[in-house]
Amino acid sequence: MLVDAHAHLVTDDPAYPRSAPAGQDNLMRAESLLDALRDNGLHGAVAVQRAHVYGYDNSYVLDSARNHPDRLRAMCVLDAQAPDADKTVHDLADRGAAALRLTAPGGNQHTGPAGAAWFAGAEARRVWAAAEETGLSMCLHVYRWNRDDVLRALPAVVRGFPGVPVVLDHVASVDVADRETGLLLALVDLPQVYVKVTTLNFAQLARADRDPGPLVEWLAAHFGAGRLLWGSDVTQTRGAYADMVTTARRAVAGLSEPDAARVLGGTAAQLYRLGG
Repeated sequence: MLVDAHAHLVTDDPAYPRSAPAGQDNLMRAESLLDALRDNGLHGAVAVQRAHVYGYDNSYVLDSARNHPDRLRAMCVLDAQAPDADKTVHDLADRGAAALRLTAPGGNQHTGPAGAAWFAGAEARRVWAAAEETGLSMCLHVYRWNRDDVLRALPAVVRGFPGVPVVLDHVASVDVADRETGLLLALVDLPQVYVKVTTLNFAQLARADRDPGPLVEWLAAHFGAGRLLWGSDVTQTRGAYADMVTTARRAVAGLSEPDAARVLGGTAAQLYRLGG
């Protein structure tokens, strides 16, 4: 079973108004994604809220997952520092969310201890508690500028909420080729921490004329294939969907067949309860 663990949906349906524009060449309706999954031999996908387009209105990913419960799961974005954020978590769970995604609000470049408050501060911890109560996993979108703050703060949060699986998007913006790996490797002994590798990571390697295989093999060697998952990042990262899947398959070619299957779908299927 192959699963795309990171597919952004964008529709031109006026029932889902956008907070920011998206070009017609940057659309991925739920039906189009399902067609792409079928054409490329994938069973399902995690529909990740495109916050840059829809803000905190998760209606489209939630409706898409509800309409296609055997193929799609909804990952929703919220502001963990909002006064009613814990209630929002319960509301999203009631509406069928499978996971939450947090990112630094506005993408502003914070410095110092405040750089991790958006997910590790006192207010944000209420969101983690609500996620634990509702059985939702957590996904963190980390940038290079706040990566070190996030990875330093994460172990304490993880230990405080052992029932919440945590997925680090885009390998937490860690550049393995540049040996910026110490803070990431410090998370290896925390079994609820997962790492997601995406087309964004592969594209960065391609620009440096590097093959994606060594990155995937390095991650699998340290975290294990059961804590490693792949996502296309379609609509956020440009390119043909078929090419993204082809690159992903090439990236896992150096793994054993069972480990390759875990990275390309087994881990995501188990984490997001997709496919039975």
